[in-house]
Amino acid sequence: MNRAIVATTLRQRFTSPMRVALLLFFSVPPLLGALFMPAAGLSLLGDSYGAALVFAAGMIGQDVSSGTLQLLLARPVRRSEYVLSRWLAVALATIAVVWTQIAIATLLLGARQAAPAARDVLALAGGDALLALGMAAVMALLSSLAPGLADLGLLLVANVTATALGAFAQFRHWVALARGAQEIGRFLKPEVSLAPMLQGGAVSWFEIVSWLSTVTLCLALAIAVTNRWELSYASS
Repeated sequence: MNRAIVATTLRQRFTSPMRVALLLFFSVPPLLGALFMPAAGLSLLGDSYGAALVFAAGMIGQDVSSGTLQLLLARPVRRSEYVLSRWLAVALATIAVVWTQIAIATLLLGARQAAPAARDVLALAGGDALLALGMAAVMALLSSLAPGLADLGLLLVANVTATALGAFAQFRHWVALARGAQEIGRFLKPEVSLAPMLQGGAVSWFEIVSWLSTVTLCLALAIAVTNRWELSYASS
């Protein structure tokens, strides 16, 4: 990891007016819900998917389009180090935002005499952290394949395709295709539900292995793609 790249990425994300506005859009309404509808508990908060996309969009592609990447890689920085640092920074930014939201919601619910159980808070916080790390890896791969913010377009196309395949498979009763569409959806949103584990239930090793394989594969492919780039430093 490169601390300078991590710090620069965090500063870029938190000083972007558009990203901050989108974060407020995703974060504030659920907190108002926790304040005025305490009976709903933490369920109003959702997950970290939206915040992850706000921070991850264009995490690599924007550097390619602006020419920043050529200048950065002209220094003694390995491309794998660049990808992993970007991934970590986006994940950390997302985790910081969603954990702050969870903490505020917990305080609001406590003030309304509806404090959530500690295991519910831990399950939500842990699940959000794992989803943030997973989505940052998926977007790292997509962003290495497309310039600018086109990674969001790739994600949208992939999700629409998976949904359409799933609907068609159910209509035709094709079990194999339906399972394939489900796995595509799991790949595009790698998450692990911690609630059953914290409540004394069985550990879902399938979810854990799927999450680990998705994160590892996406980061490995993102590094492989960036290693194959032919960048023109003279034009920078």
